Amino acid sequence: MESPIPDLEQRILLEENDLLIVDKPHNIPTSGKSLDDHDALQYWLMQRHGGMVWAVHQLDADTTGVNLFVTKKKKVRLYQRALASRFSTKVYLAIVHGKPSWQSFECREPIGYVDERSLGVAAGGKSAHSVFRVIDSSGRYSLLEIQITTGRTHQIRIHLSHVGFPLVGEEWYRTPACTKHPRQALHAAKVVLLEPVRQEFVAPFAKDLKELCERCSLHIDLVQ
Repeated sequence: MESPIPDLEQRILLEENDLLIVDKPHNIPTSGKSLDDHDALQYWLMQRHGGMVWAVHQLDADTTGVNLFVTKKKKVRLYQRALASRFSTKVYLAIVHGKPSWQSFECREPIGYVDERSLGVAAGGKSAHSVFRVIDSSGRYSLLEIQITTGRTHQIRIHLSHVGFPLVGEEWYRTPACTKHPRQALHAAKVVLLEPVRQEFVAPFAKDLKELCERCSLHIDLVQ
């Protein structure tokens, strides 16, 4: 079977000490329904590695950027703890609808199920913390840098919609669904871990999102 990720080798950001860092493409989830699920980045990394590869964390199918894997099971919990630490840094870039009146904003709304199948801001949900900073705005659209200290499912998407600035390409948390871009405009740009040693992983801004910035008159060169 032909791989859906022909440039997988070029997407390997780091491969050492049982750690495998990948710049995940869009249209494929981190992990599948099973280890034999071809529609998953994990499967194709296993084929490349010739053995088991474990995902440290999950990115949505549409989200690009830094994705952590390990090649030894005992390292999974080690890096999950490091990623969950309040001393770690997880930075995303997002293109959203609208122009915030603020330059930076913190959202601490809890996230949980609002009905049997749907997630959203819920009083009885789990704590969640997102920090938004405006990089550039054209009025109708804005480019944001986002740091999260928690990792709830769809946290960024839910918090952005809650504060009134849903992602371009957002289908679930925007009414009506956005069709300006074929995926949510969200990119995991950088992860900094302090355990077991300080490590910084950076994934270049995805090509399709750079092109979207141009169409939205946003200046990607302002990203630090």
